[in-house]
Amino acid sequence: MINLRTGSSDRRAAGARRGLRLVALGALLVTGVVTACSGGGKTVQASSSGIRTVRIAQPFTSTLNSGLLDAIGQGYFKAHNIQVKFISVNNGAALQTTLGGSADMALASGVLPLTALNQGQQFKVFAQIGSGFPESVIISTDAYKSSGLTDASTFQQKMQFLAGKPFGVSSPSGSTVFEMRYLFKLAGLPESDFNMVTLGSGDGILAALKSHKVVAGSIGSPYPQVAESDGYAKILISVTGGEVPQLKNTLTSVLVVTPQFYAKNTALLNDFKAALAEGQKYVYDQPTESDDYVWSTYFKTSPKTAILEGLTAQRAGKSISTAPAIDPTAAQNLVTFMKATGQAVPDSWRTIFPDLSS
Repeated sequence: MINLRTGSSDRRAAGARRGLRLVALGALLVTGVVTACSGGGKTVQASSSGIRTVRIAQPFTSTLNSGLLDAIGQGYFKAHNIQVKFISVNNGAALQTTLGGSADMALASGVLPLTALNQGQQFKVFAQIGSGFPESVIISTDAYKSSGLTDASTFQQKMQFLAGKPFGVSSPSGSTVFEMRYLFKLAGLPESDFNMVTLGSGDGILAALKSHKVVAGSIGSPYPQVAESDGYAKILISVTGGEVPQLKNTLTSVLVVTPQFYAKNTALLNDFKAALAEGQKYVYDQPTESDDYVWSTYFKTSPKTAILEGLTAQRAGKSISTAPAIDPTAAQNLVTFMKATGQAVPDSWRTIFPDLSS
């Protein structure tokens, strides 16, 4: 279980703390160089009892992954003779682990396999997990009170207030930077109005908000809801809740394998997607039960109401994918976002999505 206030974790979540801090800051979309190495193409063999173990490299535990978590918790994978094991990795390293063979799949940003393709390394994106950005823009309570803004303020008014104000990010190359530049562009403001302050972690952003080192920041659910519950911050723009239509239905979180693994494990991947589909359906069909499970299993040391508010926002914005099949519109929206923020995407990008190229 993860304590979102302190960053502490118990044995079950050992190694996930660093990844949680990163995803909260939007580092889900950080790009990186992937170098090829051996492995990554084995056929998964069933045990004597018929169970096939799938190792998934992940840099974080996030409410955005609720469909995957529910598929585990509700026994859908077990019904398909699949056991899921998570391997905690540094952010941006998930794809590398599949090449080396230490993981079978990677839970990664949709940006990463496209960036890898642009660098000459191909992967296969076989399922979608997140269909919207996990972040929300939060502002210190004191700054909000003096801003003159209200809940009825427009997006442009909110962005105009943020212009030139110290804005906390974890990394100068993280997705928060690309996302905020995009938001300033949407508001008709120059990129130079984005006054970025690099703070290194989610804890750093929250601390800077408390100490008034920054006026605002961007961080992934359920951190904004926890900060709001604690009284020192307010959600200004709920991107994950769908407040920015241009960023809705965007392929932000995906499951990735190597082409060799994809070719050798067709039946397994079909069974995996069937179980995942049941988990994603459970998120929307049984929201109370789903939210209670995710909170009690992974976030119980944090305020329940705050976690549930974050999950409710992500469900309302359809940020949690409703099905594993790659949505062609969501994929195109990701490519559009990348190009709009200066990231290169090769013309052959559809080839890494079997659902779009078959």
